[in-house]
Amino acid sequence: MQIIKVLIPKAGLFPLDYKISKDINIEVGDLIIVPFRSRNITGIVWETNCPSSDKELKIIDPILNPADNNYKNIGLANIELIKKASSYYLASLGSIAKLVIPFDINPQVIQNEEETFCGADSLPDLSEEQTNTLDFIKTTTKPVLLKGVTGSGKTEVYFYLVAETIKKRKQSLIMLPEISLSSQIIKRFTERFGFKPVVWNSSISKARKKKIMQGILSGSTQVVIGARSSLFLPYKNLALIVVDEEHDASYKQGEGVLYNARDMAVLKANLLGASVILVSATPSIETIYNVQQEKYSMVELKSRFSDASLPEVEIIDMRRIELEQNSWLSKPLVTAINTTLGQGNQCLLFLNRRGYAPLMLCKACGYRFQCNKCSTSMVVHKSRKLIECHHCGSVGKIYDICPECHEDDSLILCGPGVERIEEEVKRLFPDSRIKVISKDQTTKINQIQTLLNEMETGNIDILIGTQIVTKGYHFPKLSLVGVIDADLGFLGGDLKSVEKTFQLLHQVGGRAGRAKTIKGKVLLQSYFPENKALIALAQGKEKEFIEMEMLSRKEAKMPPFTKMAVINIAGKYLEKTLSIANYIVQKAPISSARILGPAEALIFKLSGRYRYRILIICERNFNIQKYISLWFSNCKIPSSFQVKIDIDPYNFY
Repeated sequence: MQIIKVLIPKAGLFPLDYKISKDINIEVGDLIIVPFRSRNITGIVWETNCPSSDKELKIIDPILNPADNNYKNIGLANIELIKKASSYYLASLGSIAKLVIPFDINPQVIQNEEETFCGADSLPDLSEEQTNTLDFIKTTTKPVLLKGVTGSGKTEVYFYLVAETIKKRKQSLIMLPEISLSSQIIKRFTERFGFKPVVWNSSISKARKKKIMQGILSGSTQVVIGARSSLFLPYKNLALIVVDEEHDASYKQGEGVLYNARDMAVLKANLLGASVILVSATPSIETIYNVQQEKYSMVELKSRFSDASLPEVEIIDMRRIELEQNSWLSKPLVTAINTTLGQGNQCLLFLNRRGYAPLMLCKACGYRFQCNKCSTSMVVHKSRKLIECHHCGSVGKIYDICPECHEDDSLILCGPGVERIEEEVKRLFPDSRIKVISKDQTTKINQIQTLLNEMETGNIDILIGTQIVTKGYHFPKLSLVGVIDADLGFLGGDLKSVEKTFQLLHQVGGRAGRAKTIKGKVLLQSYFPENKALIALAQGKEKEFIEMEMLSRKEAKMPPFTKMAVINIAGKYLEKTLSIANYIVQKAPISSARILGPAEALIFKLSGRYRYRILIICERNFNIQKYISLWFSNCKIPSSFQVKIDIDPYNFY
C-alpha cells in the first residue's frame, strides 16, 4: 500500500491522507473516489508516494476507481490555480477546490452534443479599425484590454478569436456579468458559428452541469459562455478567456470565497499559457493602472460600427425645474419622450431603485418602517402589496394607519422606485406599450429574456429598468435614454462610488442610438449638475475623468496605488461584537500597514448581526496576506462570531 494526499472539495478542508494499492496507477490532479465521513466522494489527488504514517488511514477502494473509468485529470495548472487562489484570498484549499469541482462527478460516460463550426465565412466582415484591433491582439503576449465605445463591435472582434480557437480544437470561455445577458450573446453566437455554446450559470440544473463537466474534462465542449463560477472549471485545453464588461461588480464574489473572477481569469490564463481579453467601454481603474504599468496591453475601438454616431448627452438641472406633486419626470424629459415616440422610436428610463418607494414614514410622529433584522428601511412594493427588506428578504404588510401613534392618513411614501415611475409614465403616455424590468419583475431567467426580445423586436415603446438594463444589450430602435436620478450612486461611503456611477451611467447611455439610422440622446436628471463625473460624461471627456480619479486616489493613497484588505466582524450582540473587533485590532502586529477601525459598517445590522469593519491599507510591495495570516495566528475568536477577510474589496457596505 502507498500513502497519498487527496483534496476534498469541501469548505475549510486541506489535503487528507489515504492508503491506496500500489497496483493502481495514479497521478497528481487525478479525480478519484474516496471514503469521506459516511459516504464516498470525488477528490483530487494532491500528492503521491507520501511518507508512511502511524495513523490509521482510510483505504481507497479499487473497485470504485477502475483503470478504465471516465474520470479525468484536472491538470497541474488547475492545481497551481487552487494553491495561488487559496494563498491570495486566505481561503482553505478545499474552498477553492469546490469552485473547481462544484459537485461529485458522475463516472458514467455521457454523450455530448456535437459542436460543428460552419466556418469563418459565417462571420461578418470587420471594419478596418476592427481588423487592426484583431491583428494587434494576435501579436501580443500580455493580457489585453479591448476598450471600445458602446456599439463599436467589440463582440465581433473576439468572436474571430473564438473561431480561430475552435479551428485549433481548443477551448474558449466567454465570461459575462449577468445571466440575462447570455440570451443575446447566445443568439448572435449561434448565428455566427452554427451551433449553440454551452451555458454555465446558477439557473442550470445539476444534471445538466454534470453533463457539461464531462465535456469540459474531455475537451469535447469547445465553447462555454458563463458567469464568474465558470472560470474555475477544469478545462482540458483552454486557450482563450474573454471577460466581457470586465469592470462589472458582479465579477466579485460576495459570499464564501471573496474572489474577483476578472483577476483570477488573468492568473488562470497565465498558468495555462492561454490568451485573456478584458472587454469594456468603461474599464476599471485597476485595469487602466495595469495598462499604465505595462502589465497589460490595450487596444481601442474609437468609433461605432457601421458609422453609427455616439449619443448626445445632456444634464437637466433639477434645481431649476418645478415638478408637480408625485411627479419625477421633468418637462424636458417628458417632451423628449413625446418626440421620440412620435418618431416611432423607443425610450429607456433608468432608475437604479427597485420597488415603488424606498421609504414609508409617519408625518405625525416620524415613525419609519425599518427592517427588524437590518439597519435599513423597508421598501414599499405596491404591486405585491407588501414592504420588503432588500438585504435579508424580510417582508411585512403595508399599513393604512401608523402602528406607533395610530394616526390615520399620516403615512407618506418618500422617493420613487421603478414601480412609481411606471405609474407616472402610464398616466402621461396611456397609449404607449410600457414594461418594467428589474429583479422584482423578472424572477425567472425566461421572463428577462422575453422582455429583452420584446424590446429588441420593437414591441415595447418605453422600458423602465434598474441596472439590469445596462449590461451590453443592443436595442436597434432605442434612441432616448432618460436617467431619473443621476446623483443616486454618488451618495454613501463607498470609496469607488464615483467610478462605479460613471461606468453605470456611461453604460446605460450607450444603449441609445446604436443603429446607423437613429440618433441617440441621453438626458441626466441631476440636483448636482456641477459634479465633475457628470460633466465629463456629458462632454465625452472619459480620459480626463480617469486622470482625475487616478490623481485623487494617488493623493489619498488608495488602490490601485496601494493594496487594501477588509476584516469584517459580525455577531448577534452589539457590545460583545465591538469587544471582539477591538481585540482583533489590539492583536495587529506592528508594521508599516495602516489599520483603520474598527468602525461600524455602512449597513450596521444585517440579518440580525451587528457588523464592524477593520480596514488595512499598505504599500504595493507589502505582503498583506502573510501579514494577516501572522495576525490571526495570535487571535482566538469564538465560533459564535463571523469573521471574513476580503482582499481587494469592491463593496463597502
